[in-house]
Amino acid sequence: MDLDTLLTRARLLPVSVVSDADKSLPTMDHGIRRVSGTGTVAGRAVTVHSDGDLLSVLEGLEFAQAGDVLVVDASTTPVVAVAGGLFATEAHRRGLSAIVVDGLVRDLDTLKALGFTVYARGSCPRSGTALVPPRTQVPIRCGGVNIRPGALVLGDDDGVLVTSVERLTAAVATAEAINASEEAVLAMLADGGSLFSAMNFRTHRENVLNGTPSRLGFIV
Repeated sequence: MDLDTLLTRARLLPVSVVSDADKSLPTMDHGIRRVSGTGTVAGRAVTVHSDGDLLSVLEGLEFAQAGDVLVVDASTTPVVAVAGGLFATEAHRRGLSAIVVDGLVRDLDTLKALGFTVYARGSCPRSGTALVPPRTQVPIRCGGVNIRPGALVLGDDDGVLVTSVERLTAAVATAEAINASEEAVLAMLADGGSLFSAMNFRTHRENVLNGTPSRLGFIV
């Protein structure tokens, strides 16, 4: 499967079902939250290490291609914003999927009006300097996850997941099946049905109590 097809399929899925398809895939800690944008985003990581300085972020932004996710480790200087409205607008113009910052951003009104996906730990009006030699396309740690350039990054309102082409390829069909089952259950619930009639909860509970191998799942 080519990368474009894989990412297109991933963008149609909640990140939670990709995680359910392979629970060993790392997810960024819950402090990394979406501050703007909607839907599922997916793309290759362009990595940036920023000690609160903007030059690395600018160099990463200039290097990034359409569909990429700019991933910034700014955790060592968490008191200044390293991205904001201008950077996000340029990223949007270039066709990037998202910006993910382990640190702070600013210009939230602009970001929300733009509709471009940005993740961060919070916001601050004060920006960083632009004096430190850039460090881009290097291994970084963002949201507690080690990320190398070219890793695949998926995100939605629940958070951010990191994977590889090989692991996402192995998980995507299972994730699509899980998503189809969950949508069928949601439709049944909307029609007044019970969650318990759509699951093997009682059988699974008894198996767990009896020490019998079992797995909780849908029966629709």
